[in-house]
Amino acid sequence: IAFLAGIYRVFTHLPKIRDSHARHRIELDSGLDDRPLAALDDELAAGNDDPMASLLWKAHRDRMAAATQQLRLKMPAAGLARFDRWGLRAALVLALIVGAVAAGRDSGNRILNSLVPEINSGSLAKVANLNIWITPPAYTELPPILLDNGVPASKDAPGSSPENPIRIPAGSALLAQVAGGGTQPVLKIDETETEFGRVEADAYHVETELTAASRITVRQRGRDIGSWTVVVVPDEKPLIEFTDAPESTARLRLRLPFKASDDYGLKTLTASIRRIDGVAIPGGSDEMILPLPLPGQGKNGVTIKSSHDLTGHVWAGLPVLIHLIATDELGQIGLSTVEPAVLPERRFSQPVARELVDIRKKLQSGLMHRRLAQLKIDNVMQAPERFNNDNAAYLSMRIARDRLIQKPVVVMGVTDFGLRSELTVAPDSSKELKPFDPKIVADVQKMLWDIALRIEDGITSIASRDLAEAQKALQEALKNGASPEELERLMAEVQRAMDRFLKSLAEQLQQRGELTPLDENQRILGSDELQKLLDQARELMRQGSKEAAQQLMAELQRMLENLQRGLARRGGQQQQMSEQQRQQQREAQQAMRELRDIIRRQQELLDKTFKRSEDRGDAPMNDEKKEQNDIRRQLGKMMQQLGDRLGKVPEGLGRAEREMRESERALGQGQPQAAVGPQTKALEELRRGAQSAARGLARQLGRGQGRGQQFGQGRQFGPGGQFGRFSGPQLRGLRQGNRDPFGRPTTEEGNQGTATGTVKIPGESELKRAREILDELRRRAGDLWRPEIELEYIERLLKRF
Repeated sequence: IAFLAGIYRVFTHLPKIRDSHARHRIELDSGLDDRPLAALDDELAAGNDDPMASLLWKAHRDRMAAATQQLRLKMPAAGLARFDRWGLRAALVLALIVGAVAAGRDSGNRILNSLVPEINSGSLAKVANLNIWITPPAYTELPPILLDNGVPASKDAPGSSPENPIRIPAGSALLAQVAGGGTQPVLKIDETETEFGRVEADAYHVETELTAASRITVRQRGRDIGSWTVVVVPDEKPLIEFTDAPESTARLRLRLPFKASDDYGLKTLTASIRRIDGVAIPGGSDEMILPLPLPGQGKNGVTIKSSHDLTGHVWAGLPVLIHLIATDELGQIGLSTVEPAVLPERRFSQPVARELVDIRKKLQSGLMHRRLAQLKIDNVMQAPERFNNDNAAYLSMRIARDRLIQKPVVVMGVTDFGLRSELTVAPDSSKELKPFDPKIVADVQKMLWDIALRIEDGITSIASRDLAEAQKALQEALKNGASPEELERLMAEVQRAMDRFLKSLAEQLQQRGELTPLDENQRILGSDELQKLLDQARELMRQGSKEAAQQLMAELQRMLENLQRGLARRGGQQQQMSEQQRQQQREAQQAMRELRDIIRRQQELLDKTFKRSEDRGDAPMNDEKKEQNDIRRQLGKMMQQLGDRLGKVPEGLGRAEREMRESERALGQGQPQAAVGPQTKALEELRRGAQSAARGLARQLGRGQGRGQQFGQGRQFGPGGQFGRFSGPQLRGLRQGNRDPFGRPTTEEGNQGTATGTVKIPGESELKRAREILDELRRRAGDLWRPEIELEYIERLLKRF
């Protein structure tokens, strides 16, 4: 209004400027004192009849006309100097320039908006400040949506039109706040209206849940102060389907290839297995629920080939029907089609084990009465020499027999076997027996299976099963969000089960003559490495990284299962080996031990040289040079032996020898920094050469690709033990490279299966840093002098761990 008033005053008070005034201004600006423009308008007053006077007048006009060629006009002067003696007008211009620079590309629009303000109902409604927060459900992991001031930025902005709505997950929480406006606003969702609640004098607030909506509007004083077009997206049911038919693998595992997906994330995956004839498990259900792996809880989509060891189940060898079940966070269920399959069945080679498994199977199918089963077990017990006079197996068979006839027994002296049944111990045999419980048959079936495994494989199979069950219980607890105390207890169970498993493996190797009890340099699987892996999983659980800990435990389980299968395969192979083959194998193993010793010495020298390089010293390193020379000479002898044995020197060893020479030269000149590089390359080439040597020795022994890898192919070599010490990244690389601890390809996976997508497992440095951060957060949480807002923030962080 002020601007328009000023314009009106300018045009109504304009001075009247005559032509003579304008011409005189031009003459003054041109510096012409003779006023030629005025002279050109003049006329001769007298003497028009006088020829001489007329000639003079014409000459005068010609001179004035020539002078007009120099006319010019100066810039207009506002005359502000006489009104603004202090020059404040310059500050106004400077402020305008600074504002234009600060506004950047938007300066023109801002100046235009200041001169031509937008006058409509929408702009007037902005007097009330409106903010709307829409928070999707937590399981969607979607960020909150902020709607501000009610007017989309442009016609293409989300929510500006039905063609471009804002997509909101169903079940989202809406929080709207209005400040100002003077009256109570109304939230309108489609046709449903909800009044805001007053929280302050002129501040209002409302909360609701969005389950269905197409338009969200906030009205105040009868006008819309905010309106958006939305689409509430419902949570779809998960999808799951077989990608191929279920099948039995060569290692007697049931493989279930499938894919599953959900719009916001899967919660659980299971397989339902039923017998085709509908017969139930004795004393149990007619359905077996098999948990399926879900890598990283909440994955939107996975493609999995899950393999499961069901050879110990009472339905092994029977035809079944399988369908898959997927659930999401809302409890919605997705089902696959039903596929037929035959559960894999293990074939036992030991006659007694085979007979016990046959009794177990016939008890399940109803082909054998429990009384007949008791007699058959009696018959087996009559010849203990058939099962190597194993006292634990004998006592277990006796317990199973007495359980079938419901005879009370007193169990004494049964140790180191891990009976899985709950036995009723009653010293008084005269008591009347209860009616027969069908669950007893299932109990006896488990016992017969355990006895058969012990007779066939030894105690290692029982220890392996206990370890697998302990790991499975821990993984279920991690998935279900168990308390830290419960996780710690289950981790201790896994620790004890792994110790028993490694002890049984050591005893099994000692019985085969592959590991002497006094050989401290040969440790099964490098128990320190497994312990380190277990400690890493424990630390991940304590820090709240439960998904990473769950994946680490699954990998540990696969490694141990592959190890056990490898030992069983080696045991069967060694029974068929001739004495000459055994001698050749011993020589090959000795060569690999010497090669590992070279690698260990080179690693120790590298560590020592690296420490010296940090001191920045330049004194000759005679001891280190001598050590490097000794290692090189030992490598030279080994290269000669392997060359004579294999016909050529394994790839990598020659390059390692040359790098050692470079290292010697640098050490002799007192330059440890220059020696670190050659020593590192020498170590890498030694490891590459060791793998090449292992393959060559395997081919020479005629063992083939898979069998020869027990000498180290695909393995990381290092100091300290049969398999060397692995760092965290090396262990991950070993597993991600599809190699088990023996170096064999892991073409079959463990009970947890494999899946696309993995969870990143933190390394040691990351774990250490996380521990430091947690300790610092706990320290600050105990500092009550800190601001309350900071203490609340720290408490929210610690709740996650």
